[in-house]
Amino acid sequence: MRKRRAAIASTLLLAVMASGCSGGAPADSGSKPAGDKAGGQTGAKFKNDPVDITFYLTSNNIAEDKFMETYGNKIKEKLPHINVKYIMQKDSKTLPELLTAGQSFDIMISSVGLTQNFLTTYDLQYDISDLIKKYNYDLGKLEPSTIEIQKGFANGGIYGMPVSTTSGALFYNKDLFDKFGVPYPKDGMTWDELYELARKMTRNEGGVQYKGLTMSFQHLLLLDQNSVNPLDPKTFKTNITSEEFKKSFENLARFFKIPGNEVPGTKYALATQTDPFLKNMTSAMYASLSGTRPEGMNWDIAQLPFLKEKPGVGPQSYPTYFYITQTSKNKDAAFQVLDYITSEEFQRFIVRAGTANTILRDGSKLAADLGVDDPKLKGKNIKSLFPQTYASPTIKTKYQSFVETELFTALMEYQKGTDANTALRSAAERADNKIQAEMKK
Repeated sequence: MRKRRAAIASTLLLAVMASGCSGGAPADSGSKPAGDKAGGQTGAKFKNDPVDITFYLTSNNIAEDKFMETYGNKIKEKLPHINVKYIMQKDSKTLPELLTAGQSFDIMISSVGLTQNFLTTYDLQYDISDLIKKYNYDLGKLEPSTIEIQKGFANGGIYGMPVSTTSGALFYNKDLFDKFGVPYPKDGMTWDELYELARKMTRNEGGVQYKGLTMSFQHLLLLDQNSVNPLDPKTFKTNITSEEFKKSFENLARFFKIPGNEVPGTKYALATQTDPFLKNMTSAMYASLSGTRPEGMNWDIAQLPFLKEKPGVGPQSYPTYFYITQTSKNKDAAFQVLDYITSEEFQRFIVRAGTANTILRDGSKLAADLGVDDPKLKGKNIKSLFPQTYASPTIKTKYQSFVETELFTALMEYQKGTDANTALRSAAERADNKIQAEMKK
């Protein structure tokens, strides 16, 4: 049972990392209309004819058994007329090779950050607005930002339905705080308070360099609480020299200028942040995605800090979506799957795994179930894994990675003493040139 739960949790986390008022009722074997009755009208009924539905997950090397544990088995159990098939992505070449060979699939599963790279780059998007209307699906039951994101992708339409979301949280090593006699991080801190705490915890004792805070810099920028788009989603021109983005950049980058807390070497890499906390256990705190699970450590969780000008506003939601492809020959049956994975029944199943949060607007019914199937969360402050209020979502484009790469360089330049304006201006020029070259291909 524990292996099964671990498989569910790890697959949900991998689906996210490859970069929460009315809850919906469980689907009744797929035979009822999708949404609640609205204005006295009911939607069409789903047909339960036997049908194959093929899934494609945009995370590398997720084996079929893990996919089935996370999604497939529950779908088959609830919708027995659907024969679940799965295509595993091995690497970035898998999808273009499949399409060249003329192979189609019905549902693509992708995080918001990879949607443009996979769905729209290969022209697989399909606006499901007509299906939503046909089956009278109740969009009002979903957390609003998950639909805002879709409308941004689809120019007002909707390409997919969210299945789960993650966000950011602060993880800390209780033993290090006890060792140095410093109070633990608390919920409701501001970033300025976290900065002072990181300074206090950064020290060299007994020849060991202890870091106050390491972080997943790229993910925290993706979840930016200021909600600043690093790229204009229409022109694809960078926006990283704006005052608002500079605030977000400096808010995080300043931690790497604390003596002893710098990024080692000449290049930023995620391993330089994860290893001190998860492996070497010489970092007191780690700010990253909510799915982080330390092992062999006396650890706990606090809310990711708030910006002092935006009290109570947490990081952005980072959803994973089920997309019906335009090549699918079974769009109605595929929509029945989307109807089920957004039901309260399936959402409870997701929430119990603990790595991801519900996408229902009213998650209060599920709050008590958060993480109950994950033994690593027993006794932890799990209510702080996800914010009560998400920041407004930014639009993630297919050129996001070009900007991220240059921001890593800007971070290292800033750490060495270059002012933020100069570092970001140089990064913007490099990113703009690379994006323009890519657009001409």
